[in-house]
Amino acid sequence: MTVQAGSFLDERLPTADAYLLSNIIHDWDDDSAMAILAAIRSAAKTTSRLLLFEFIVPDDAGPFDASDIDVWMLALVGGRERRLAEYRDLLDRAGWSLLRSIPTESQTILEAATA
Repeated sequence: MTVQAGSFLDERLPTADAYLLSNIIHDWDDDSAMAILAAIRSAAKTTSRLLLFEFIVPDDAGPFDASDIDVWMLALVGGRERRLAEYRDLLDRAGWSLLRSIPTESQTILEAATA
């Protein structure tokens, strides 16, 4: 594995087999999140995979594990936690296809392929 530093908003990203973003997309508003995902997609190969590690807001209106983080994201950086359908929409608009979501004890892993 090779780790490469860079800015997904200012630089062309390297081509890779897989891209892993852990707790990144929730930091951003929808337009910026979509721009990040689109920048990764433009660098990705047709066989590349994208793995997002994020909290998923449940579809019901009740409390969830990351409710406090949702408030922090909004107040501090303008981001937010999202529902699975909202991640699917962002990925679709950026040229990715959500393959599956894998819940873990704390977060969910979203696996996407190039569309």
